[in-house]
Amino acid sequence: MPAPPPGAAVRRASLESLASHRTVLLLQGPNGPFFARLARWLRQHGCRVFKVNFNAGDACFYRGGGVTAFREHPDRWPQFLRALTEANAVEAIAMFGQWRPHHRSAIELAESLDLPFYVFEEGYVRPWWITFERGEVNAGSSLRYVDPASLPDEAPPTRPVAIRFGFLRMAWWSAIYFACGLLFARRYPHYRHHKPFRWTEALFWSRALVRKIRYVFSERHLRASLLDPYGPDFFLVPLQLSGDAQLVFSSPWQGNKDFLAAVILSFARHAPRSDHLVVKHHPMERGHTDYRQEIARLAEAAGVASRVHYLHDGHVPSLLKRSKGAVLVNSTVGIQALYHNVPVFVCGDAFYARRGLVASGTLDAFWSEPQMPARRAFVNYYRYILRTTQINQSFYGGGGFPATKSTRAAARSAASGCQAGADDPAVRSRDDPASAIIAKHRSWP
Repeated sequence: MPAPPPGAAVRRASLESLASHRTVLLLQGPNGPFFARLARWLRQHGCRVFKVNFNAGDACFYRGGGVTAFREHPDRWPQFLRALTEANAVEAIAMFGQWRPHHRSAIELAESLDLPFYVFEEGYVRPWWITFERGEVNAGSSLRYVDPASLPDEAPPTRPVAIRFGFLRMAWWSAIYFACGLLFARRYPHYRHHKPFRWTEALFWSRALVRKIRYVFSERHLRASLLDPYGPDFFLVPLQLSGDAQLVFSSPWQGNKDFLAAVILSFARHAPRSDHLVVKHHPMERGHTDYRQEIARLAEAAGVASRVHYLHDGHVPSLLKRSKGAVLVNSTVGIQALYHNVPVFVCGDAFYARRGLVASGTLDAFWSEPQMPARRAFVNYYRYILRTTQINQSFYGGGGFPATKSTRAAARSAASGCQAGADDPAVRSRDDPASAIIAKHRSWP
């Protein structure tokens, strides 16, 4: 287990902890109005809230007071951000995802100024949860310094509120976001999105719908065979999004194809001949990529074509419970597998890849001797993850923000006279240096 750097202890991150700061700067959020709702909630708790929009998609879902549009060359971003934080006495920065270039620069600035920063991410635990950490997330999370075996027994957490994911809402908001980003791209001439704004995106999602319907029928026999208690023994390989930052920045692989090549070759050489390998496609990339030909070529070359299968749609928990083990890069499916007491081999860098939880040794050895996770240690670690980094919320579904307002925040609000809209440029002093910045960078479109 890596040695923790100074100050690496996990701080319980909650929305109330973000609201404890007098001034909060929001960068890019998830597609949709989540950050607008968050800002409204923060203001109700007495915070001054500012927001930077980087493209017209951002501006579509977040408008109003305290908004600054960044339209300059990326090289100007660090200087721009420093001026904005200093002019407004920003006490904390919040963002969705840590690997977007402007977020990396913001994290570097925050660390240099000893400024707290918070990162939202998709839930480590699914469904009904989102991730919220002070500091970095995923492979960079301070959870990686926690020894599961040393954690005390914890009481079971309160049963979470069941929140519907809202796939159609997410798809609709994403379509609006991309359409705005594309239509008004000239207003932000230097911006480059991590997923390119292009009209073909609509074609990909249309194709995804067609493929989903097709796979319901074309893969039904394979699904039935895999879920049959008397079916073949198999290992599950859940793929990640091809552009997943965890795959790109926190693994030795260039992409899914390189990962598959290594896994299939190892399986062919070292797995028992009666075992099968099931590659599970990521559901959010159904219309964008297809590895059928690549998998068939690799399996044929390795002499295991009849034992390697490619599945697009299937209930992952059910597949995990039927499998002998899961082999993955660093997907949070690994946490699901551990939850169901399934052996896991991690091929990348994952915070949950702790001694006693995931398999040690080599992948070649894992096929013959998959190591069961230490159940008690995992249960305590799982509850610790929920308590310190997970919020019972959804970026795209229902779920409200905490209704209670802390006494400290209420008192600060009354004393400072902060109200919703108090950080609107229209009510600023002309002498406020931030006024010039915000006036220069109007928010819409």
